[in-house]
Amino acid sequence: MFNTLSISKSALFTVITCFFLAVSCQKDKPITFSETEVSSEKETLVEIIIPKADGNSKTAKSINATLTGFACTILNIDSAKNKKETIAESITAFNDAYINFNKTLLTEFEDKFPRWEALIDGEVSYQNEAIVSIAMNGNINTGAASSTLRFKFFNFDLSNGKALTTADLINNMEAFKTIVKKYYDKELLTTYTSLDDSASSFKLPETIGFNEDGVIIIYDNFELGDFSKQLIEFTIPFTVIDQYLNY
Repeated sequence: MFNTLSISKSALFTVITCFFLAVSCQKDKPITFSETEVSSEKETLVEIIIPKADGNSKTAKSINATLTGFACTILNIDSAKNKKETIAESITAFNDAYINFNKTLLTEFEDKFPRWEALIDGEVSYQNEAIVSIAMNGNINTGAASSTLRFKFFNFDLSNGKALTTADLINNMEAFKTIVKKYYDKELLTTYTSLDDSASSFKLPETIGFNEDGVIIIYDNFELGDFSKQLIEFTIPFTVIDQYLNY
């Protein structure tokens, strides 16, 4: 009787140990990424290739919802209407907006306007045990002289899927801003002859990203406030900036 009870306790302990090991391994399993690819060619052309967090975890769902929201925002060209919640609905709305635009203007013009195009893509630029950094681009061409380009970094806390702001990532914003300004001035002086040296007018970009070398800083035409300027991009090495990072 004693031996049977001892074996039962031992077996139960083994089962419990295996259970917790399995749960632990599942919890520590890193997030992997595949791609969401959508192509639609009707009255308009829409092509989307964006990262997709694999699995059904809370973190994966949060990341995917945020990236889908970015794509839907890009496609929401009719500001009078609410943004759609899915990519499929957003593509339909984008197509309908083009059709309605032509119907309205055909009373004054004989020919249709050029087909609208929407190109949205993204990539994982950096990932470690704590965070993942994803660069997203949205390019809308409605036949104007220049297309509308939107660029944004998304940084996620891999423990819960929370989208992190620059304030979440940096522990000393003033020191960080000073370093970025130095790199910004150096980059700008290699391209343009004039430069506003006023520190008070300098602003950090809306978002920052990461790659294997360090922190990526990108200013597009909208943030520069000058559409004659090309995109400005540079990387600050981790060896320079690491002390100011929270992740």
